Amino acid sequence: MSEIETKLKLSEKRIDLLQKGYQAVLEFTDKMEQLSQFQDKIDIPSNISQIWKVFLDGIRNSIKVEVCGLFLVDENTHEFVLKNVSPEDKGSICRKEIEFQIECGMFSWIINRRQPALIPSFVFKDKKTIIMLPLSTVKRTLGVVLVLAPIEESSITQESLKLLTMLAKQCSLVMENTLLYERLRKEHETLQKAQAQIVQAEKLASIGRLTAGASHEILNPLNIISGHIQLLLMNKDLSSRFSRHLDIMRNQSDRIAKIVKGLLQFSHHSKPRIGEVKINDLIERVLSMFEHEARFHSIEIIKEIDPNLPSIMGDDEKLSQVLFNLLSNARDAMPKGGTLRISAKASANNDQLSGESDFIEIRFQDTGCGISEENIGKIFDPFFTLKEDGNGIGLGLSLSYGIIQEHGGTISVESKVNEGTNFAIYLPVIQNSSNS
Repeated sequence: MSEIETKLKLSEKRIDLLQKGYQAVLEFTDKMEQLSQFQDKIDIPSNISQIWKVFLDGIRNSIKVEVCGLFLVDENTHEFVLKNVSPEDKGSICRKEIEFQIECGMFSWIINRRQPALIPSFVFKDKKTIIMLPLSTVKRTLGVVLVLAPIEESSITQESLKLLTMLAKQCSLVMENTLLYERLRKEHETLQKAQAQIVQAEKLASIGRLTAGASHEILNPLNIISGHIQLLLMNKDLSSRFSRHLDIMRNQSDRIAKIVKGLLQFSHHSKPRIGEVKINDLIERVLSMFEHEARFHSIEIIKEIDPNLPSIMGDDEKLSQVLFNLLSNARDAMPKGGTLRISAKASANNDQLSGESDFIEIRFQDTGCGISEENIGKIFDPFFTLKEDGNGIGLGLSLSYGIIQEHGGTISVESKVNEGTNFAIYLPVIQNSSNS
């Protein structure tokens, strides 16, 4: 072989190496561009489902995927729970695969290693393989992604696994930030509710302190005035004009007495008469008080009450007063008729009552005039009323608020003008209470 031929072959080898190197640089650039685009997309979502959608697209752009499932760690049970799967009908088979991997010990090995792994499948057959992508950060393990891919030549390379590793790490960081933000948001909402309850309780306490001494001083002269009005009305020689004026005076003095007696309920914190209360019977009994009212005949009552509600421990009379106030308000909010939906159910998940495992939720939802956003925050304030003069003194909901607080529960309201109002009461269930 001549020297020229030797140099030509050497040059061809160098050119081949340069081409391979150039191709590798192009592939690396493409993967970096793909990773950069993934980073831009995954920073935008605000919840786990949106993050998963972006991550799934990133996986599909890297390798050929047949099934992909997202398992996240439940904060309470610490179990891996299937949250999303594509296609949607493959959920049960994904769970079965994870169960087999856990039994054989492969799953824990992958989670502890915190690195993607290519492993054989116990459930999926016919030339299929499983890629497990742990979702973890420095602080904790968030979950794992199960990817089913076909076994084909060059379908899964070392480079594609490295890219999936980088995508999984980016996804894990974004998911952790999203979960932390969601937790902080819930804690902030809980803190705001607690602060609102403290403010409302202080308002009621202030009214109690203010009226404790003044109520008797008002009622004593008021009783004297009312008594003299009654004596004057007994005089048969009074003209109709004077009788009419005296009737007005009597009505107004009665109204003053009603206000003062309502105030006394704030200052006299009588202990509740605790006993077993069956919410179903309580609702029916209070409803019966309104069944003969003409104004209630134009209101359609829809009851959605669980017949198997557990009993609670409470003051039957005071809780009746709360339900009576809510029914009265619903009636007054629908002078031309409407629909009142009354529901009661048991549940075990409630953000309103932290630390309680079981509670009863009671709702009164009307289609009345509603409450404006400006007034919704004042609805439980003493003396605040939206009723016309003489039709209310603004103490019913304040008293109801205090009664529910005494029972360890909460009461809240949602409303829209001209659409209706929804009152929700949450009362904790005593664990040793009997079922209704």
